[in-house]
Amino acid sequence: MSLTLIGLGIDRGDLSFAAFDALKGADVVFLRTENTRSATFLKENGIKYSSFDSFYVKSRTFLSLEKKIISCVKKETKTGKNVVYAVDGAVSEDRAAATLAHLKGVKIFEGASKVGNALSRCGLNANGYTALSAYQNELRDFSFPLVVFDLDSRILASKWKLFLADKIGEELPVKLLIGGDIKKIPVYEIDRFDGYDYSTVLIVEKPSLTEKERFKVEDLFDILYVLRSPDGCPWDKAQSPETILKNMIEEAYELVDAVKSGDDDKVREEIGDVLMQAAFHTVFAEERGAFDRTDVVTELCRKLISRHTHVFGKDKATDGAAALEVWDKNKQKEKGFEGAFDYVSAIPKVFPACMRAEKTFKRSNKSGIILPDLSADKISELAAKYLAEKKEEAAGKLLYYVVSLVAAGGLSAEETLAAFIDGYLKKMNAVESAFKKGNGKAIFDRVDLEKAYDEIKKP
Repeated sequence: MSLTLIGLGIDRGDLSFAAFDALKGADVVFLRTENTRSATFLKENGIKYSSFDSFYVKSRTFLSLEKKIISCVKKETKTGKNVVYAVDGAVSEDRAAATLAHLKGVKIFEGASKVGNALSRCGLNANGYTALSAYQNELRDFSFPLVVFDLDSRILASKWKLFLADKIGEELPVKLLIGGDIKKIPVYEIDRFDGYDYSTVLIVEKPSLTEKERFKVEDLFDILYVLRSPDGCPWDKAQSPETILKNMIEEAYELVDAVKSGDDDKVREEIGDVLMQAAFHTVFAEERGAFDRTDVVTELCRKLISRHTHVFGKDKATDGAAALEVWDKNKQKEKGFEGAFDYVSAIPKVFPACMRAEKTFKRSNKSGIILPDLSADKISELAAKYLAEKKEEAAGKLLYYVVSLVAAGGLSAEETLAAFIDGYLKKMNAVESAFKKGNGKAIFDRVDLEKAYDEIKKP
């Protein structure tokens, strides 16, 4: 038993003498497809074969097609016969062949590459490209140039037109090798021709930043490096981690505000602004050789995996509260906290005071520190002490206890206070409007806002 994989090349006569001898000596020859110029050479020389063209019709996806081909070839090799699986172009361009190549004792006769030929015809270097069959549909990302071969129908051309319009924009120029010609066209015209067949190839070259209509995260870093280059923007070149630090805080607050507004356009914009600040700080680190963007993403992904041990490990969590417990346990282990002080003092000092107080209360509670007395009598006692002394220490203790009381009830003091202020302003606006309507003035003279609001709301 033997299996030989052969690349037939692109045109008649591309086949090597050694490959031709292997074909003549084979008991069984399978062709990926017989609808190619390179396959006509086999017909002319009396080599009998079976093609997998019928599999293309019966297969719902490229993956199922690939599995059927592999299964059929493997089954035939078990009969003890000398089997050849031949593909148009190069062996390395066929995914079924790539899988079969791992079988023991397989011989390979490589052929002229469809991708290499297309790149050469377009005057492009064949290094660092993404190449795949038009039938593959699992592509999520790619590097330039992108080479799509086997574009043998208008339906496939339409699929790739839509994919590329989403990824790079519909106006970007691409090259289509069809019917022996090279056509330079915009993306939206990819499916507007006659004559699509197995030899049709689509090539997308790397566009400049100013040509692009759609961008990826990597483009953001490229733009920042241009802005900080010697010929870049004077303002961007002058920035440092310290000078833009406040921008991250501002952008984060603006994102929160946008999310609360429910306006998707604002949310999209503010997410971009936060992302830009994170990218800016990453670029600073790359410039000084501290770390790069891959290090950032790697650490984030490792953190997500190591802290979700109820998903990626053996821990169990049946609800959100249990999941947070697992996360917190893993976090403390990773951070190497040796005691309550390490755990609680790790809360960032730049947090808003209410948020910091709330987290201090919660972490203290988790560390085994006895909960403070949050009874109404204790709160009244602290309020009375502050009113009597008017000292900062008394005020701080009162505020901490009030925030702890809110947190113990399952609410966020920061968000609750913000919501109250919004309501307070709403009431103020309503009362002021009523004043203006009544006497043409909006001057408050010792107004009890709550009573005034209740009064104007009476039917």
